Amino acid sequence: MASFPRRAALFALLAALLAGCADAPAPPAASGRGAPDALALATGQGRPTVIEFGANACASCREMKVVLDQLRRTHGTQIGIAEVDLVKQREAIAAYRIQLMPTQVFFDAQGREIGRNLGPIDGPSILARLGVAGD
Repeated sequence: MASFPRRAALFALLAALLAGCADAPAPPAASGRGAPDALALATGQGRPTVIEFGANACASCREMKVVLDQLRRTHGTQIGIAEVDLVKQREAIAAYRIQLMPTQVFFDAQGREIGRNLGPIDGPSILARLGVAGD
C-alpha cells in the first residue's frame, strides 16, 4: 500500500506539531475562524457548511486558506465556512477523528455530516460536495 508510509509520516508530523502546544491557550470564540465548537457553528447556520481542520505550519493548509477565502467572497451567503487550527485546538483531532491535515468535513443545512476530504481540494469541488451551484 503506497499511501501508508505517507500517511504515517504526516500523522507523525501532526503529532510532533501538537506535542509542543500543551500550554497554548484556547482561542476565543469567533464566528468563521477557530470557533471552539465547529459543529455547533455548522448546525446553527441553516446552510451547507465546510469545516477545514488544519494548521499554519502545514503548507497545504495555507493553500486551502486561499481557496476558502475566495469561497467566502463568492458564496459566503450560500454556504458556511469555518476553520479549526489543530495546533491551537488539539482536542478537535479526537473529537472530529482527524487523520490528516488538511481535512475538510462537509455538513448539510441541517448540520448532518455528509462527507469528508483528506488533503487539499479546490473551490468548485467544495461547492459540488455541498450541493451548491458554482458560478
